[in-house]
Amino acid sequence: MRGRTRTNVALILSLIAGVLILIGGIMWLIDPSFFSSYPFLGGFNTNIANYILGGIAILFAILVFIGTYYVYLPGGDKIVGGIVVAIFSIISIAIGGGFVIGTIIGLIGGVLSIFGTRESVEEAVIKPKDEEEHEKF
Repeated sequence: MRGRTRTNVALILSLIAGVLILIGGIMWLIDPSFFSSYPFLGGFNTNIANYILGGIAILFAILVFIGTYYVYLPGGDKIVGGIVVAIFSIISIAIGGGFVIGTIIGLIGGVLSIFGTRESVEEAVIKPKDEEEHEKF
């Protein structure tokens, strides 16, 4: 039962991260001066750069939502979903990362979905060792 709870928490955290990254992308499109407080993002003053960064942030948010969908599916691959959520949450830090907290929450949600269920840990760690032993005999 504990593994199922971790998967639910991973799902909720991944959704929150995707929403924060999406809001950050929309903020790039509406008011790019909002991000002038970020020292590594404040140098963009052209409209085209703001639209590009906003579009990239929205794309990363969509990819985080796709990873979250894989975590949600009963027959879905939670490990792949967790990897997608974690990777695109980390990459999104370059464009604000959902106010940086979206990156942190997405990373935690991705890791929990990778290692959240006992079955996923057994598939990743225990079963390959068993298969090697069967090949020896």
